[in-house]
Amino acid sequence: MKIKYEVIGLDCPNCASKLASMIAKSEGIDSAKINFLTEKLTVESNLSEDEIYKTVTQAAKSFSASVKIKK
Repeated sequence: MKIKYEVIGLDCPNCASKLASMIAKSEGIDSAKINFLTEKLTVESNLSEDEIYKTVTQAAKSFSASVKIKK
């Protein structure tokens, strides 16, 4: 399943790349990509939508308190 989210609070493309890498390494996540310019996160996983959202928000929170993920 492929899901897109809005990412708020990233300061630079390098931060976006680091966060995407961190999310991609999370258990159950197959891939994660962030487009810094459009502030969109695309995640591929076989988990349920709720599990994906929980995993993504936890990774964002541990990355930076200022980064928010919106459905």
